[in-house]
Order: sequence, then C-alpha cells, then structure tokens
Amino acid sequence: MNETALTWIIFILAFGGMVVVHELGHFLASRLVKVEVEEFGIGFPTPGAVTFWISPGYFFLRSGKRVDIPRNFRMPVWWSDLVNHEVTLSVREENGRFILQAIEAVLAEEKTPDSKTEAPAKRLVKAGKAEGGAEWTDVISEVHPGTRFTLNWLPIGGFVRPKGENDPEVPGGLAAASPWKRLFVLSAGPFMNLLTAVLVISLIIHQVGGIIVSPPPDSTAPQQMLITEVIAGSPAELGGIRVGDILLTANGEPLTTAERLSEIIQANPGMPIHFEVRRGSETLELTVTPRMDEQAGRPKIGIGYCPGCEFKPITSLTETLGLSLQVTGAQIYALVTLPIRLVRGSIAPEQGRLIGLKGIFDIMSQSVSNDVEAAQTQPPASSSAPNPNAPVQTLSIIALLSISLGIFNLFPFPALDGGRILFVLPELIFRRRVPHKLENLVHGIGMALLLILMIYVNVRDFIDPVIP
Repeated sequence: MNETALTWIIFILAFGGMVVVHELGHFLASRLVKVEVEEFGIGFPTPGAVTFWISPGYFFLRSGKRVDIPRNFRMPVWWSDLVNHEVTLSVREENGRFILQAIEAVLAEEKTPDSKTEAPAKRLVKAGKAEGGAEWTDVISEVHPGTRFTLNWLPIGGFVRPKGENDPEVPGGLAAASPWKRLFVLSAGPFMNLLTAVLVISLIIHQVGGIIVSPPPDSTAPQQMLITEVIAGSPAELGGIRVGDILLTANGEPLTTAERLSEIIQANPGMPIHFEVRRGSETLELTVTPRMDEQAGRPKIGIGYCPGCEFKPITSLTETLGLSLQVTGAQIYALVTLPIRLVRGSIAPEQGRLIGLKGIFDIMSQSVSNDVEAAQTQPPASSSAPNPNAPVQTLSIIALLSISLGIFNLFPFPALDGGRILFVLPELIFRRRVPHKLENLVHGIGMALLLILMIYVNVRDFIDPVIP
C-alpha cells in the first residue's frame, strides 16, 4: 500500500479513535451514575447524520401514566421538543406496561425576526405505526428518551450529548446530577485516554521485548553507548548500525564516555570510523563515515544514544504493565511541568510548541515511513528474543497523543473538562453552586478562545511546518 494512503488511514483511525475513546469514557460514566445521554456520535457533528441504533426510553404523561419507548423508535424531532405539548398516542399494553406504537403532535415553528406580528406556523410531527393499539390524547410532562447512536459524515473523532448538560432544571440530566456524579463523568474522558496510553505502551514493550534502563545517578561504571535512535538515510544507518546496538570501540579506542564518542566523530569528517558493536550475543565490525551537517556546522553520523544505559528484556505481563505505568507517569510529569521548564529556559520554546492536525499528520507520516522501512529490514522473527528495532514509532506517537489529549482536557480552562471540574469544586467544598448561567457564559467564552487558538495553531503548522 502507498505510504501516504497508509498514513491517512492510520491518522484518521488513531486520532479519531482517541477522541471516540475519550467520549466513550464520558458515556460509560454517565450511564453508571444514571445520567441520561441523548446522543453518542461517531465523527464530527454534521447535518444529516445516520442514526444506526436507538436504545429504549420512556416518558410520563400529565395524567401520571408512563409510556415506554421501544428501541429504534425513530422520532423526527428531539423528544425534549414535545415536553408540555399535547400528543395523540397509539399504545399497546404488555405485562402491565404501556408500549408506544405511534405518536402525533402539532408543534409551532420558531418565529423569524420579520414575522413578529404573524402567528407562528404549525407543523405536524408523526412517528411510528398504529397497529390496533389504544388511542390516547394527553400532554407529555417528562421525557427520558433512549440514546441515539449516530454516524456523522466527517469521520474524525466523536462526541457525547448528555441530557441537560448545561441546564440543572432538566431532570435526569448532567447538570442536575450531584457534584460527585458530575466530577466522575467529567474525569472519565481523560482517564480513558490515559488508560489507552498505558495499554499502547504495554503493547510497545511487548513488541520490543524490553525497555531501556538508565544508569543510577551516582554510577561510576563505564558509559557504554546504547543506540536509541538511528535516523533514516544517515551514515549510521548506511553503515548498518541499529537501535539496541552497543558501541564498544571507535578506531580501536574504547568508548567509555559520550564526550569521547563526540570528539572522535568531530575529528573525522568525511573519513571512515571503524566501530566495534555488540548486538545481542554477537560482536560486529561496522564502518561509518561522518557527514557534515551544514546547519549544525559539524559532522554527524545520525544516531541517538544513551550513555551507561542498557536494554532490559521484559517477559512477564506484570512487569510489562508496571513499566507501562511508569512510562505513562513520566510522560504525564513531563507535560505538566512543561510550562515551568519553558519559563526557566531549560528547554527551547520550539520544543514546547503546540501543534495542530497538520503537525500531527506530518509527525505521524514520518513515523509510519520509518516503521515501514524498519519492518522491511527486520531479521527473521523470534518469539523469545527481544527486538529493540521493532517498528513501534507510530505506536509511540499514538501513546503520546493519547496522554496529551487526556492531560490537555484536564487543564483548568473554561470549556475543557478541567474547566468544568473547576466549577464543581466550590459545590463540593462550600456546598454552594456557581450560578449555571454564569458558568455557561464562562464556558462559551472559553470555547471561543479555544477555537481562536486552534485556528492559530493549525495555520502556523502550514506557515512554519514542524517537519520542514
């Protein structure tokens, strides 16, 4: 398959999947605490979405009767539009329950600004089929519809539409739930992203068969050079160096420090360097010719290495999950402390840059290309031997994106999950709720600011690409 097409498929499935997983967390948490969900959509909300399933629901009439809505009952309007409206029903009785068969209602169209003096237009809303059931005419007083599961035309991401998300007067809705329930529902989306990252990192560790372990800070042992990265098309790759190799000597001189390795490379621009390399149980002789990097102004061979590190094989599921949790925790810490490190100047501003969809696609395109190349050059597979060269760059990007999405949504900014959680805290601490109209206004402003930021970030990705 063409690499570009493969990248697009992986990008849509990975990025869209992360959003769907996030929204699935909100959905499952809502159902666990009995908060009703009006719609769970796959893709970005678009007109004309295809409804492929509707869960059962129910409503109450002013007379006090309860009527059950069967699954997949197709209603052309939202059920909430029928509250306090007179309806004509066809129902059947089954084991003491009243099951809806058909419904009719006359609804008033919304008045337009130029029709202030005219009576609002009326329209007849009909759904279902009357098949010999009892005919009732009554007023709907309260509605608890099932969840619509929809497929939208823009197949990126997903969304959840909780009932009464911003109105605490809607019974059974999110805003009407207790603060602990709202906190649980709001936290569930980011939690699902972090859980997904743990599982993806576990898969990476399983594919690679181990993990790179750094030496203790006070270690005085010789710093063997463990190769952690080999740039595609670099002199190192052309010379046969692979990720997981250990550089032992260069031109016959033992390599015990990173500084000495750098000195030897700088002293031999355009001249072959003879490396002695340990790969598993083998010792190899490889020749690499440094190439001048005009931008850096010095020769390079195109490797990343970890002085004093070692590749630790992992075989048990317990070890794999434990290390995956550690790696996920380290990534979370790095993201949370990123603003502090930017202010202190310990990392370059470019390293802390926000990227949009194009930037993510560019990075994923490079990782897919590297993984395809790595897969084509893989030695015969072994079920027991670790494989530091396993093509897992794309999985690593997916894990990092999943962590980033989870942490970003917990950031205490209006409209994000973290911003909504911030409004729940006063109710938990002081037993006083922030007026919902004020909260909705703040979230509306926050959403507008987020949209402006996203436009800026995505435009910058085109003007100043992450990967030139």
